[in-house]
Amino acid sequence: MPLSLSKQTKKSCQYSFFRAIIPQDLQEHFCGTTGFQLSVNGVSDDEVQILCLKLKQLTKSIFAEIRVGMNSLDLDAVKNILRIEVRKQIKHTEHFALGTNVFDNVKKSKSIQNVSSQETKMLEDLSGENIKDYESLLDEKLEGILTSLDIGIDTTDTNYKNLRRKFIQLYLLRFDWIRTLINQTEHFDENEFRKEVDAKLGLGLFPELQPRIENYAPEPVAPYLAAPLSSLQSTSISKCIEIFIDEKKQGNSRWDDIREKTELEIRTGLNLLIEGFDDIPIGKITKDNAYALKSHIMNFPKNRTRSEKYKDKDLQQLSKMEIPHKDRIHPTTINKHLGNLSSFMMWGVNNGYCDTNPFAKMKIKQKKSARDERDRFTENEIKELFSKKNYLQYTNVKLDRYFAYWVPLIAIFSGMRANEISALYIDNIRKIKGNHRESRWCIDIVEEITRPDKRLKNTASRRIVPIHDTLIDLGFIDFINLLKRDKNRNRVFEELNYREGTYARRVSRFWNDKYLPVLNIKTPKNGFHSLRHTVIDTLKQKGIEPHFINELVGQSQGNIALDRYGKGYNPDIIYNKCLKKLVYETSNARGIDFHSLKIDWGKIIVLEEG
Repeated sequence: MPLSLSKQTKKSCQYSFFRAIIPQDLQEHFCGTTGFQLSVNGVSDDEVQILCLKLKQLTKSIFAEIRVGMNSLDLDAVKNILRIEVRKQIKHTEHFALGTNVFDNVKKSKSIQNVSSQETKMLEDLSGENIKDYESLLDEKLEGILTSLDIGIDTTDTNYKNLRRKFIQLYLLRFDWIRTLINQTEHFDENEFRKEVDAKLGLGLFPELQPRIENYAPEPVAPYLAAPLSSLQSTSISKCIEIFIDEKKQGNSRWDDIREKTELEIRTGLNLLIEGFDDIPIGKITKDNAYALKSHIMNFPKNRTRSEKYKDKDLQQLSKMEIPHKDRIHPTTINKHLGNLSSFMMWGVNNGYCDTNPFAKMKIKQKKSARDERDRFTENEIKELFSKKNYLQYTNVKLDRYFAYWVPLIAIFSGMRANEISALYIDNIRKIKGNHRESRWCIDIVEEITRPDKRLKNTASRRIVPIHDTLIDLGFIDFINLLKRDKNRNRVFEELNYREGTYARRVSRFWNDKYLPVLNIKTPKNGFHSLRHTVIDTLKQKGIEPHFINELVGQSQGNIALDRYGKGYNPDIIYNKCLKKLVYETSNARGIDFHSLKIDWGKIIVLEEG
């Protein structure tokens, strides 16, 4: 804002004025006046500069207050702008397609090629170094729209960024619809286009065309920012997250012993609020915000932080990408994020930080039941996985890879979880007295105060697992006894590092990313956890009672009398009821020859020591 001090000399006195130019965007509020001046006559030369400085600050403050009173870009304005733009895009799509002679295959092909070229160019601009240039061009377009609506443009505003993202998504949708019209594969239905826009943009622009979302009832809340927030509601999202997690850690709930991995998962989900809406007061989060974030989560890529393609992309950039369905996170993971967000906001409601839970009842329906999420391995697959040729070649115990050999074998003969095996300490392998005089070699799966790295999934996971005869025949006890000679060694698989609350990451990478693919056995529905499913299903098909199977694998009995008040079964009972029946057979009378995998561990460990 240009400001000046001018002086006019007359015979008898000296006149001084403070002059200011009114910013162009505010001139209409001053009846078109472009500037004004104030007399500072009578002020001494020493004080006039100070006075002008104060007037300058006052003038800037007045201009700022006027701007605050102007129309702002709230969520309702975003929706109205997008509704208008959808209508324009429909007309544009029709106009483009009608210019094509559908009976002329050459023209049709040329038109489709032209559309695809435009789409490719746009995608390249969005994913490459030119994204800033593209956004600048879009900002110019949006500035014209917002100016016509008397709305000031602020490119850093969350609602503005959201509007820009939605415009890009809308442009990309238009390409598909133009191709549909050119090919005449479907009749162009404007309402269908609107429905698709609603589904992709996740803002509910045309609620009259959408069936009521199941279990969602509109909440009688005031419009966005209509009512002043209380002091608690003004608390930032980040601060609330810290209070929430600290409270859960210190409380008397199942979170008392929250694991590092669990906390990381929860923080990752809750931090999406900040990534999506900035670190705003928690009381400003609305149902519309929740739906917008849900649409982003449903489009999330798997392994976002590790994938070279996605790891450097923020939430806004990911929203602009057409991520293939096969690369997106599983519905179970989506619901885990939405569940954590709902729990957090419900805590906010209960503690006065917000009035409603906008993430309530937002979980998506899963087409398949939980029992279908992981496949068991077939008899032929087990035979392939544990054949001497394959198993000994890829487990290669001479390269400090004890885990690669033993962890899958223990899993297929016990049903233990990957981390339960990976976290074993040497003294967890011991003889335990059964019903008879003789003791039995067992694995004691237990949480220990002195070993905070040992965490169990739930209370049912605490159990005694008898060691299968096949494992003993393969030399597992001999292996353990050899490890005991090293007085500095505590864990069975010390080559496995503790990370993000688990020792099993390297196990999963070896089995899921290397071993299964190299044998052409890997599918989207199998992995290391399939060994556990194989054990459970094998015993179930042999008619073993569910409560014995649950005891072996560490699952809840679903019965308070058995879960809370009963002691675990004697190891002899689990051995006789389950482990003796855990035999893998094929149509081949010889079956699966696990004993061919036997190794002279004395030679292996002596060799390494020497």
